[in-house]
Amino acid sequence: MHILINDFIGGVLDRGIPHYVRNIIFGLEEEGFRVSVVRAPAICRKLPRGVFYLIAVLFEQAVVPVLGLFKRADITLYPYNSVAVIDLLTRRGKIVIHDLEQLNRGLSPSKLYYLACYRTLKWLKSPVFTIMELTRQRLIESGLFGECPITVLPVTFYAFERLLAAVPRPVKIKNSLLLCTGSNPNKDFDTVVSDYLPKALADGFSVAVVGLHKTTDATRLESLGSYLQGGKLKLCGQLSDAEVAAEYLEHDITWVHSLREGFGRCVIEGRLAGSRVVCSNIPEFSTQRDEMHDREIYLYNDPADFMATLDRLAHTATPPAPFDGYPYRAMLRSAIESAF
Repeated sequence: MHILINDFIGGVLDRGIPHYVRNIIFGLEEEGFRVSVVRAPAICRKLPRGVFYLIAVLFEQAVVPVLGLFKRADITLYPYNSVAVIDLLTRRGKIVIHDLEQLNRGLSPSKLYYLACYRTLKWLKSPVFTIMELTRQRLIESGLFGECPITVLPVTFYAFERLLAAVPRPVKIKNSLLLCTGSNPNKDFDTVVSDYLPKALADGFSVAVVGLHKTTDATRLESLGSYLQGGKLKLCGQLSDAEVAAEYLEHDITWVHSLREGFGRCVIEGRLAGSRVVCSNIPEFSTQRDEMHDREIYLYNDPADFMATLDRLAHTATPPAPFDGYPYRAMLRSAIESAF
């Protein structure tokens, strides 16, 4: 089976959906599928973001369907929440919808573009992929897709597991936390700095922070300068994927704080690295814990609950229970085969 993937945006952006797409590409190749990928040339990184997105839309609608025909692809996968209308008519095009967050914002050209794609999907009753069962249920409940069959094309961890295998497993630092965060509002980082970090640091835990890449991010930690200078708090900055994997392996606890997630891959990454995971009690995280029946994922509702969990883990002498795993390999193959 030959699968063409429209990763045009992945030629410019690195994290978020592009990270998901790169793992899907890696996984499909590892599972034996023939994969072709189209990406924007590096020169597009110099364009204003609005101009680049306009080019991406035009490329998606006019060029990718022709490439799919020329390359004789069995499937053309559109993994960025939108799809070429002509490829829906040919039944070759398959969309991945990560969430409906864009539709909750004010009227904009991008919102109209997504709505046009989704109305066409509904009209043609075309198959839809999404990234987890919770999102699948949300798409069904929205009514936007009518009778479209909706299947999970999972977040995968092929590349991450390969990176973990390449790093010698160190002895984890006791009472050390790896905080996986970011600059967008969903990560609620200002609340983490004001209400969570001071308590954890004052209680003797050390914390390394990954996911903050902007040059201005360090200023957000100025109130905790004494801990930065003393080495109890570390801002990792821009890391390679291999360096991120090494950080996961080093720390006793993976900490993931968020108000809302598309999936929450850091929870699975922490468990794959052999750590206990402490995370905010949001549906995306609680669903993962419940679906995997994983007792080493700990949910908290507020700072007091968070500190009580850390205190309990600090006094736990037994190592974390083994991670039974997220069955993404079987899910990926099943989803692709269901597309026919």
